[in-house]
Amino acid sequence: MAVLIASVSAPDAAMCGETGRIKRKPPDASEAERIASEVAMNDSLLRKGDIVVTDRGFFVFRGVAADGYTFEFSPVPNPVSVPKSVR
Repeated sequence: MAVLIASVSAPDAAMCGETGRIKRKPPDASEAERIASEVAMNDSLLRKGDIVVTDRGFFVFRGVAADGYTFEFSPVPNPVSVPKSVR
């Protein structure tokens, strides 16, 4: 146990002035949109019929797939691109 404590605390001593966090530049706008879409499409609070807005359009949550893990979505057509006679 003493060896483990010494090996864990040794890096902390070397990083006294640093936070120890990985430094990376913030994502650009398209990457931020992709990440937000991924988070929304994997939200565990989704219920059947919920609409999710992503960087690829609107989707309706259909439920959990037969594998019990994958979420199923159906695309929602853009109402602006659908002719008024069909609406």
